Amino acid sequence: MDIAYYPGCSLHSMAHEYDVSTRLVCQHLGIRLHEVPDWNCCGATAAHSLDHQLAVGLSGRNLLLVNDMKLKQVTTPCAGCFNRLKTAGSELKIDSRSDEIEKLLGTSLASAREVEVAHILQVMIEEIGLEAIGQQVAKSLNGIKLASYYGCLITRPKAIARFDDPEQPVSLDHILQVLGAQTVNWSHKAECCGGGFTASQTDIVVDLGGQVLEAARQAGAEAIVVACPMCQANLDTRQTEIEDVNGIKYHMPIIYFTQLMGLAFGYSATKVGLNRLLTSPFNLLKSRGLAV
Repeated sequence: MDIAYYPGCSLHSMAHEYDVSTRLVCQHLGIRLHEVPDWNCCGATAAHSLDHQLAVGLSGRNLLLVNDMKLKQVTTPCAGCFNRLKTAGSELKIDSRSDEIEKLLGTSLASAREVEVAHILQVMIEEIGLEAIGQQVAKSLNGIKLASYYGCLITRPKAIARFDDPEQPVSLDHILQVLGAQTVNWSHKAECCGGGFTASQTDIVVDLGGQVLEAARQAGAEAIVVACPMCQANLDTRQTEIEDVNGIKYHMPIIYFTQLMGLAFGYSATKVGLNRLLTSPFNLLKSRGLAV
C-alpha cells in the first residue's frame, strides 16, 4: 500500500518520536509512506484566523504536490494538519472559492481536488483494520488502563472530518484494546487541551489541560494516549505547572498511540521514542513487563 505522507512541522521537530513510531509501525504493517517533496506548512493553527484564502492556499499547494506524486491519498499524523488539509480539499470543491485561491497561487488547483486526506488513525482503522493489527501483536499491553484522547480536530467538524463520532469517538479505543490494553470510560476524550495557546496564553492551557488530566485520573487511567502532537505537548510540557496549580501530582505519561502499537509489535521502548517523553512512562511499563 502506497500513501503520500505529510509529516508537518511538528513531526520534524518537537514530535520527532511520533514521526519515528509512525514510520516504523507503517513499515511493519506494509504501508509504504512517501513523504511529500517540498511540502510547506499547512497554516495551523493561526493562518486560517488571519487570512482564509492564504490558509486554504497553503494546504492546496500541498495537495497539488501529492497529485504530482501520482498518488491519490495523503495521510498525516498531526490532527491540525489533517484538519487544514481536509478543509482545503473541501473548500477547493467550491468553484467560486477555488477561483480566488488559484489567482492567489497563480496556478490551477483542479487536480488537488482529487486527493483524499486521511489521518493516520483513520488509515489504521479503514485501510488496515483491527483484525490485521491484532495479528501483529507480539507483546500484549497487559491490561494497562489507558485514556484515549482524541482532542478537537480528528473528528471535528463532522462535515469535514467524516471520521468516527465527533463527540464519542471509539477508533483509538478499539486499537488500544486490540493491543491488549484496557481503555477507561471518561468525560474528556474529545475536549480541548488549549490547542495553539500553548505559548501565547498559557493560563488557558493550564486550565483546560488540567481538566483533561483530572478527568483521566478520576477515571483510573494510568496514562493518556494521543494522536496529536499539540495535545501531547500541552499535556506533557505543562504537566508540572498544572500540578502546582491543582495541588495534585499526576505523573501521567502522555503517549502517542503509534508508540504503543510499536511496543506491542515487539519493538523496544527506546526504538519507538518513549524515552523522549518528559513525563516518563518507564516505571509504568516496567510494572507490566513492557520495558526493561
